[in-house]
Amino acid sequence: MSQGKYQGKHLSATEVTRLYAAGERDFRGAVLRRGDFRGVDLSGADFSGADIRSARFVDATLRGVNFSHARAGLQQRWIFGQFLLIVLIAALAGFLQGYFSEWIAYYLFSGGSRSLRIAGIAGVVGIAVSLFAIARQGFTLRALGSVAVAVAVAVAVAVAVAGAVAGAVAVAGAVAGAVAGAVAGAVAVAVAGAGAVAGAGAVAGAVAVAVAVAGAGAVAVAGAGAGSGAVAVASLLTSIYIIRQIHRGNPKFENLRIIGLALATLGGTTFSGADLTEATFACAKLKHTSLANPRQGCTRLTHVRWHQANDLDFVRLGATHFWQYHHDDVGTSALQDRRGRKLLTTLNGVDQNFAGADLRGVNLKGAQLRRVDLKGANLNGATLAEAELQGANLAGAQCIGTDFNAAQLTGACLEAWNIDSTTLLNNIDCQYVFLSEQPDGRGDRERRPHNPDKDFQPGDFEKFFKDMLDTVQLLIRNGVNPDSFKAAFQSIIEAHPDITADSIQGFERKGDDVLVTIQVPEGTSKADIERTWDEVYEARLAAATAVAQLEAEKRRGDDLKDVSLGFSRFLSSFQINNMNNPINTGDGSFYAGGDVTLSGSTLNLGQISGQVTNQINQIPAPAAPDQPNLRDILTQLQTAVEAESELSDDEKAEALQAVARIATAATDPSPSAKTQGIVKRASATLKGMTETLTDASKLADACTKLLPLVLSLFALV
Repeated sequence: MSQGKYQGKHLSATEVTRLYAAGERDFRGAVLRRGDFRGVDLSGADFSGADIRSARFVDATLRGVNFSHARAGLQQRWIFGQFLLIVLIAALAGFLQGYFSEWIAYYLFSGGSRSLRIAGIAGVVGIAVSLFAIARQGFTLRALGSVAVAVAVAVAVAVAVAGAVAGAVAVAGAVAGAVAGAVAGAVAVAVAGAGAVAGAGAVAGAVAVAVAVAGAGAVAVAGAGAGSGAVAVASLLTSIYIIRQIHRGNPKFENLRIIGLALATLGGTTFSGADLTEATFACAKLKHTSLANPRQGCTRLTHVRWHQANDLDFVRLGATHFWQYHHDDVGTSALQDRRGRKLLTTLNGVDQNFAGADLRGVNLKGAQLRRVDLKGANLNGATLAEAELQGANLAGAQCIGTDFNAAQLTGACLEAWNIDSTTLLNNIDCQYVFLSEQPDGRGDRERRPHNPDKDFQPGDFEKFFKDMLDTVQLLIRNGVNPDSFKAAFQSIIEAHPDITADSIQGFERKGDDVLVTIQVPEGTSKADIERTWDEVYEARLAAATAVAQLEAEKRRGDDLKDVSLGFSRFLSSFQINNMNNPINTGDGSFYAGGDVTLSGSTLNLGQISGQVTNQINQIPAPAAPDQPNLRDILTQLQTAVEAESELSDDEKAEALQAVARIATAATDPSPSAKTQGIVKRASATLKGMTETLTDASKLADACTKLLPLVLSLFALV
């Protein structure tokens, strides 16, 4: 790391603020110890390698600031003072343990009445149950409830066996105090030990526990002797166990860890309430540092770079006060979890499981995430640019506003991932993806591209998902009701003028249902479109159903044909000529566009072919003798479709429909952008159908030779 002009020079907060206002941004290597930068704006400054121990950046604006290799935390002389404070807490906790344990020992071994000895036994049992509950259940509400029950039972027993009322009250108070004191002492020693390890190191933690043991032992010996000492030792052993669990990252003791970190960060560097968006702490030393939220607001850590930051486990996060309501800011949630902290500092998540993890706003640029499980994870606003995500599972992941620019996504599972126009998908390195997490009965995981011998070319991935982003899919249950369809679509057009009948991209059969795909302009509220559709369509459908029930006796098979023809007229009025899939009209037949009706799966290909021939014959002759004859070209395509043995009858009908749409467009005396769009989509349909055909396919050969001529005649190439 190169040195700056202020390397090793002491600068006060006032000097830094003045220099910054004058345009200075380079403060590399400066000594800023104890500087108070409360509320100042230092965005874009470079403090790499700076000494910021005990500096206060409370409520400061530090967007994009470089703190890489900086040294944060406590000054050396303050570490000793912190150590003394922790030892004092441990000593007091040990004294409490010994003092309250003496009460129990007194009842057990003082030679008093039988009732007092029974009360002492009840107290011992209450302490044992309480300590066991905390050790087993952690420092949680459930454990505290168990402690409360143990105290209540011990007190009840003490009252029951005591003689006079005054004696009962005294014994009950002593037993309750002994149980509560033992528990409080165990927790206090655990907090002191955790704080010492987080602050001054493991040796300090051992010293804190030793002091507590000595304090408890001294009181025990001076008081009732071995009996109270045994109770105190049990409490101290529980404390040691809790300390070990805290530093193993056991979530049951997370509250005690937060309290210990509060002790360890007293007097250290604090960023409480600061805006650290896009700042970097790469390779920084962060022990004794606080990033806690203030009473009002929060510390903003969106896109902060933590790569190779030191001692991030000992940084204080979350609320300023451990009893304060905890609300994580974007970028903070991942830091609360030990696995998340490791991921952010190492940028290595290969083969790891982060399913359902909250990774909002994290900075994982360039991270190694091959085969990582991010199923259902919240990645909203995160940076995954240039990340290695080959084989990653992103099924159901929330990716609104996520940056995937230049990421490597080959083999990733993208089933039901949630993206929108704010998701960045530029320069993606991807050969293929899967749209299904689990394979079906044939082992198919919905690979894209479908052909296993074909890969995405540069830019294909973006186009594929861009088309998905700019469309709304509406599922119509149990066939289409023409009147309801017309009313609902008309309502959408009125609410969104940019949407027209040409926006309908296609209809797809889903059993008895129909899936309608509508292209919408970028930025359109898809939720509003779907809401409008559902409200109008369902209302009209309910009304139509009521009318149909009243007239059921009068309407028979001929009426169903009228419904089909009425729906055909409606579609024609909107000039929808780009359907790639037939539409269920509700009577078992399917409308395929133009005047062609397909009944079930039995297709009259001869009738369809004849209609296509009629449409081709309506194409005007070329204006110049040397100009390609579109009639001949489409006739050759028609012949190739009819002769193609690798296509089913359904597929042939679809291909002939595409040829018919091109022929219809060619009869337009004034070709427009709309006409060009029809031709472009029809050509894409034919080309797409040839992708799965063999090299010997006549249709594939014809499309390769003839489709470029078609596109050139419509000025599309």
